Amino acid sequence: MIALISILLVLASVLLIVVVFVQNPKGGGLSSDFGAAQQLGGVQRTNDFIEKATWTLAAVILVASIGLTSLMKPAKVKQPEKQEQTGGQQGPAGGQQGGAQGGQQQQ
Repeated sequence: MIALISILLVLASVLLIVVVFVQNPKGGGLSSDFGAAQQLGGVQRTNDFIEKATWTLAAVILVASIGLTSLMKPAKVKQPEKQEQTGGQQGPAGGQQGGAQGGQQQQ
């Protein structure tokens, strides 16, 4: 599931980069390439599509980032168990010696 969301996030990011490069901040962009289509209303439809695609891809990136963050759990660090100092035998280094499992006291 995490891999699927990660792939979706990368794909949406690349598509957003492409859509932003297609736009022209001064109003030209892809719509200026149609020239004579201005009389037919094709320019406005192209600009609307590019704007909707930009906002949709930005929303997909936002939702995928939040979803991926919520799915990922931090790795639990295994902490050594503290042993009581009563009733055990002392080894050469001063630590307690245990049984077959190494961490348990023999009684």
